[in-house]
Amino acid sequence: MINVEIGTLDKRVTILTYAEATDEIGLTHQELVDAIGHPIWARIEPARGRTYYEQYKDKVELLTKITIRYRKGITTDMLVGYRGQTYKITSVVDPYEAHVKLELMCNLKRAGDDSENG
Repeated sequence: MINVEIGTLDKRVTILTYAEATDEIGLTHQELVDAIGHPIWARIEPARGRTYYEQYKDKVELLTKITIRYRKGITTDMLVGYRGQTYKITSVVDPYEAHVKLELMCNLKRAGDDSENG
């Protein structure tokens, strides 16, 4: 069996997804909701940084790797919430297809940024 290093899952994160909600006057809108129903344990670590030139200005992209125990249904349409920060999941990796843990490669999501990189 693959070593999960379970003792290093020392942060409580929330897996978030957008859901349709209706306000008090009947208008519908999208809001973030907990996709699992409770916080889960995770390890959060910087994966790598990448610098590139975008429209005459430097941009630094910091990827963060969030490791959680394996669970079905985690997709790149979801977000991860931790201490007031929201991370956009850019890829979901199941190392060795072992169904033991998932490595979520994420970017920090900025307010109003719905692009692929944000």
